[in-house]
Amino acid sequence: MKQLYYLLISSFLLLSFSKLQAQCNQPLRTLEFCAMQSIDYDGDMIADGIINLYDEMGFVPADGTWKIHPKYATALDEATGNLSLWNLPNSTLGNTLDEYSFQLISPSCGTDPVIEGRIVLGPFSGVALPRSPEFNVNAQACDSGGFDLFSAFVYDNRNPPPHLNGTWVYNGSSSSFVSLDGSIFKAEIPYQKGDPIPDQEVFEFTYTVSGIGPCAPTMETTIRIAMVRQVDPGIAKPTAICEDDMIAGLYDADINLRDDIYLEDEDSDNSIWLAGTDTTGQIENEQDSIINLRTIYNDFVVQNGADVRFGCKTFDFTYFVNQRSGVCSDKSSVISFTFYEQLRPFSQQVPIPQICANESPGNLDLFDFLIFTQADGHDFTYASNNATNWRMISGASNLGIKNFYDSDYTYRGTVNTLNATPGTYIFEYGVSPAINCGGGCDPFSSESCNSPCDALTATVTIEILPFEYPGENTTDVYICESLGQVDLRSLLATNGVDTVSPTGIWTNSAGTSIPNTFIFPEITTNQIFTFTHNTASAEGCLDSAELTFTIFKEANAGIDGSVQLCTNDLTVTLFDQLGGTPDTTGIWNGPFGYESTNHLGVFDTADVMLPILGPGTYIYTVPGNDGCPDIDQASVTITIVEPIAIGNDRSDTFCKLDGSVNLYSLLVRDTPRIGVFTDTDNTKALSAEGVLDFETLTNQIYNFEYNIPNTAPCDNSTLMVSVQIVDLPIPVVPEQEFCILDAKRLDDVEVDVLNYN
Repeated sequence: MKQLYYLLISSFLLLSFSKLQAQCNQPLRTLEFCAMQSIDYDGDMIADGIINLYDEMGFVPADGTWKIHPKYATALDEATGNLSLWNLPNSTLGNTLDEYSFQLISPSCGTDPVIEGRIVLGPFSGVALPRSPEFNVNAQACDSGGFDLFSAFVYDNRNPPPHLNGTWVYNGSSSSFVSLDGSIFKAEIPYQKGDPIPDQEVFEFTYTVSGIGPCAPTMETTIRIAMVRQVDPGIAKPTAICEDDMIAGLYDADINLRDDIYLEDEDSDNSIWLAGTDTTGQIENEQDSIINLRTIYNDFVVQNGADVRFGCKTFDFTYFVNQRSGVCSDKSSVISFTFYEQLRPFSQQVPIPQICANESPGNLDLFDFLIFTQADGHDFTYASNNATNWRMISGASNLGIKNFYDSDYTYRGTVNTLNATPGTYIFEYGVSPAINCGGGCDPFSSESCNSPCDALTATVTIEILPFEYPGENTTDVYICESLGQVDLRSLLATNGVDTVSPTGIWTNSAGTSIPNTFIFPEITTNQIFTFTHNTASAEGCLDSAELTFTIFKEANAGIDGSVQLCTNDLTVTLFDQLGGTPDTTGIWNGPFGYESTNHLGVFDTADVMLPILGPGTYIYTVPGNDGCPDIDQASVTITIVEPIAIGNDRSDTFCKLDGSVNLYSLLVRDTPRIGVFTDTDNTKALSAEGVLDFETLTNQIYNFEYNIPNTAPCDNSTLMVSVQIVDLPIPVVPEQEFCILDAKRLDDVEVDVLNYN
């Protein structure tokens, strides 16, 4: 039973799915509308060209939403399914059957449509505007521009626009017809003097739109267009007049503004001169075309001499032609007369400037050498960076002058003469007449600079004089005194091009002349000398160069020396042992790797921080300097003397009764017996042989010095011998009696001695 239930459910789902699939991808349907201009969707008896796709295709909104090609989306209201056929631009042709395709889209069909359809539109060539009763035309246009023929159709809520895929055909052969490009029509209506006014011509065109069955194969609409000629005030020709032509009388006679040299190809009908725009009062009425330029110049340009620096002044005269048709416009031409102030002459002042080639800084403004016209309180100086130019006519170089086309050009005409090649240089200054009108132009250009007046030029000549080259200012020159003398010019630095003049004069700081060969004076230290090399050319150009040099002393290590020192006093300053006047810039080197930290070379046995002096030769080296690079050396030889070892002081005690003693006998065995004793206490009891006689000595200590001579510089080796003399009286021994049996000893003998027990 359960198996049967499952089988029924499966069969039901399969049938439902098959039914759902059958509702998608339904066959294509075609809707045909041959007269869209007659469709009235809302039934109000007024055509609107609207259809409803749900109604036409047999669906309801629940079945899905209608979609059309995006470029026609504005014609479809997706919410209602209403489609405006009047918003579809073209009729249907055999090759555009699918142009207006649409689909019904439903989520139940996924990416597939429920159904697709297409619309076939019959041709519609539009409804022309009503024709005028007089000329039987649908529209009137001006021939000044192209006319869009579609402008002659009715466009309102009762009449659809014509389909755009039709073609226009001109029904005529008028010579006034120019072109028909798509729907744009152009014509040129010729001018005919006199009536009728305005000039116009009618042109007929047929617009044909094609279609396919079952609709009509074509539909046509014919329109007539009246093209009106645009009035032409003619071609005004501006006249530029240079002041010098006015002064020469070329414009004294009256002129007619209608002459072709001022106005050409103008209409004569409905034309007037606008007297109200004439600032000169020459136009007396609307038909007056006679003026006098000489009068205008006198009264309004130079104002009878009050404004000779007028620059440029323009006077306009307006020729006006009225348009009798509303489709065209009035036109006017303005005839201009511009008066240009003539340039006044200018020239170089005299005499020609002469500049020494060594004159510093060398910047020279050529403009300063020009003289400009000054007349009746008016200044005709022409200074402008925009309407002037400089150029070189001749010379060895252009001296760095800028021209009109350089970004940093100025009218000053600055040149630099410093170190320039001597000679004559000629430059030309040009002024464009545009300078009087605030314009810019190269006066040397072949162009007219938009002025009837000529450019003016003047030359400026300068002469650059030669000079005797003195060399360059020179410092940091170092010379050794050993040279004795030097050629001063040979010490001068140069520019690498010019040769130092051999005729220059040397002077010291006091202005005193000195010879070129400088003999060194005696110097005690390095000495700086400063001299000036002065030159003068035959043309009077002066120059000078300063030379500063230093004469250096040669390195001087002094005169060799030697010294002997005793081992008991090894204190010495090596520098003090040198002879002469040594420099204090050297250092010492000696035995056992010794090297001093300064020029002194100090040894001191009392200073444990200093090295111990050893015997040998110590070299003092003085380095060279910027002027004298050679070193100098001197030496000090150290000899160390060892003194004789004599031993320590001695002392002894003797009784006066001993009589005498030889002091040599008191010395220790190692003490050499080569010295002599000195009676330091002046006892007068010591003999030359060193025997001390006690007879005169009393009860005390006597000191004697023993001296052994040493080799210099060691002092004598000495020691002291001290002798104590004891002076006792003769003892008194009384008679002694004692029994032998008492066993007396010598100690039992009683002796009476003074100071002795």
